[in-house]
Amino acid sequence: MPRVSIIVTAYNIENYIAESLTCITGQTLTDIEIIVVDDGSTDGTPGIIRDFAARDPRIRPILFAENTIGGVATAANAGMDAATGDFIGFADGDDRYAPEMFEKLWRAATETGSDLAMCRYMLLDESDGALKEPAEADRWLPRPRQVALDLDRETRKEMLRFISVPWRKLYRRDLVERVGLRFPVGDFFYEDNPFHWMSVIGAERIVLLPERLCDHRVARVGQTMATVDERLLRIFQHHDIIHDWLKAGGHLADYHDDLLRWLSSQLSWVSLRAEGDIRQRLFDLLVPIVARYETAELEEFGRVNGRGRTVQMLEALKAADYARFSKAAGWNSGALTAAGGAPAGASLFGRGLYHLKNTGPRQTATMAVTYLRERLGLRRRPSGKPAQDRLSNQDLMMALIVLQREMQGLRQEIRDLSQQRDADRD
Repeated sequence: MPRVSIIVTAYNIENYIAESLTCITGQTLTDIEIIVVDDGSTDGTPGIIRDFAARDPRIRPILFAENTIGGVATAANAGMDAATGDFIGFADGDDRYAPEMFEKLWRAATETGSDLAMCRYMLLDESDGALKEPAEADRWLPRPRQVALDLDRETRKEMLRFISVPWRKLYRRDLVERVGLRFPVGDFFYEDNPFHWMSVIGAERIVLLPERLCDHRVARVGQTMATVDERLLRIFQHHDIIHDWLKAGGHLADYHDDLLRWLSSQLSWVSLRAEGDIRQRLFDLLVPIVARYETAELEEFGRVNGRGRTVQMLEALKAADYARFSKAAGWNSGALTAAGGAPAGASLFGRGLYHLKNTGPRQTATMAVTYLRERLGLRRRPSGKPAQDRLSNQDLMMALIVLQREMQGLRQEIRDLSQQRDADRD
């Protein structure tokens, strides 16, 4: 029986799978089995997997004949069904992993008797090769060194606020079997959310490694996180999955407010990206979900977290009032959707303050600068060079300019610039 089973999921990633498998086969922990599950790729991915399996007997390929409705969940579950290791780990087939990652996670878990081991990671921007911190970076500040934590109600609440991704964790087999841990399968994405809740609440001890041991690729064509259409709404299906699981296990009373916090976070993120008829569909989808919460719960949530746009949206959903919901979201202003919707008629300075208040200066500037650089072809960082923590005044000014412009006008400008560039080339 191997010490660790590493489940690699893949789908149409022929340009990345070889690099990822090279990282996995080159791990310093050699007593591993590598289960590579391909979800019916139509490109060269299966052939690359077969080539690696022919050279390394630790690789066990599972190649689906066609793409499944469950996507990565079906693939990951198939890998879990086949796994025989003392611990189970996951890897996205387009990500990069430090050669010592799984050994460090395994040693930390075994030496501390932990059910879970979790490390930090970086975001690898496919558009420019920059490495950036994920949104959870501040949550690691109280844990600058490796630490094992007994999981009680309070520590579980803390762990639930980390980003839910499974590919920077190890899961003890006893936990997997005891909880019946599997990814929910359905016509949706973001399956790692319920999986994260079930593993954190089911585990008794976790060890945290504050080392950045993997790079998660973002802004890749075809990637789930890049979608901005109706698929974005499917994350909310996981609210009821988590809710019903908590209720069945007798945990709902302890984590009801945490589930509301999760819902609020997803609402904030999705509402900033929703456009067109997706907005009405978002409202219709969320009204029955928010109806599960009492008015007093929403009032207490606002008292603790402040009465910002998200709380106002929740209250509008409770009242089933779309006009109020749209106003709270900032959609009535015609401002750049991703900027968080400054009030109509606000000045440049006012719009900037609105966005800075709701998402923070670093996220504001980074989003705007990245958007302009990608869309308008401005200067990019050299490939592989980490993004700098400091943002210049020029970056901040560029962010404010983006906030002032309406999406429609910006898109037209991009089209005009593209046409002019093509004309110049001709």
